[in-house]
Amino acid sequence: MASLKKIAADLDVSYTLVSKVLSGNLGTTGVSEKTREAIFAKARELDYTPNRLAVALKAGRKGAVGIFLHHLGTPGSEVSDRLLRGLAEGLEKSGYRMWLRFFKTDEEFLAACDDKLKSEIDGLIVAGVQHSGLITRLRDMGRRGLPVVSIFSDSSERQRTVVNNVAIDYEMQGFLAAKHLLEQGCRRLAHFHTIEKRYSGFVRAHRAMNVKMNSKLIIAAHGFTLEDGKACLGTLLQSRLPFDGIVCQSDAQAVGAVNELVRLGRKVPGEIRITGVDDSPLAESCIIPLTSVTSGMQQAGQKAVEFLLEKIDGQSAKLALIEPEIVVRESSR
Repeated sequence: MASLKKIAADLDVSYTLVSKVLSGNLGTTGVSEKTREAIFAKARELDYTPNRLAVALKAGRKGAVGIFLHHLGTPGSEVSDRLLRGLAEGLEKSGYRMWLRFFKTDEEFLAACDDKLKSEIDGLIVAGVQHSGLITRLRDMGRRGLPVVSIFSDSSERQRTVVNNVAIDYEMQGFLAAKHLLEQGCRRLAHFHTIEKRYSGFVRAHRAMNVKMNSKLIIAAHGFTLEDGKACLGTLLQSRLPFDGIVCQSDAQAVGAVNELVRLGRKVPGEIRITGVDDSPLAESCIIPLTSVTSGMQQAGQKAVEFLLEKIDGQSAKLALIEPEIVVRESSR
């Protein structure tokens, strides 16, 4: 990585001069236009990027970003782990430290947002399970001068614009999974329904493929666990309605269904094709490797850090919708 010392050595000028020219803080230091242009040209040639942490500390900042996280996902899904990995990668590139807190209730969140918060961090990222009651609090924190970005996929449009937000496209997750199975020839798709937006994508895929959907094959799921998948499959089988594919809303749901189908002697994918969501380790370790739609959490973490650092630097706020991808494995082939 290019450094101020490298630029100074190549041009045979002082490190201090290079630093002042590139930072725009020459003060009373004199420098010729020729030398100034040479420094900028060398910086471009070497693809020099200022150390954001050093810049922040010189500006009187703390060099730390707060991360408040309400865990997402079921055990084994690695949804929260991937989100934290993306956040850590983004902060590592910038040099900022991570100031991490976990919360489950509004009370725990509010307790962490005490008067000392702004004196310890330069900005805040709130992520995970969305708490509608906290949106006003986050907005007020931003108005008081603390840059805030959220990572919520299940918030309303109004809430996403009140606080600058990064979201996963849940509807696209449902769309990609259903469209893939329809393209594989399935015409009687069941769906384990937990999140409305993923169900909306399921419906949209049928319209896009001009395939009639049977609403009786939509099974309400209480959650995203293996037990939920097994229970939904039991309800589906009790209906005695024919089906040739299942779009689940998590890998755990799908693994629960696959395990039960195999136990009953049903052929996957020969008789029934199945998809999950999250592309977690569960998908690869399933007795029949599972086709799954990616969670997008790692990218969401990286993008949220990018947005927050821009806000800390005084740039305009943004919104982002992370597009998932489908990873095809044996369960749908």
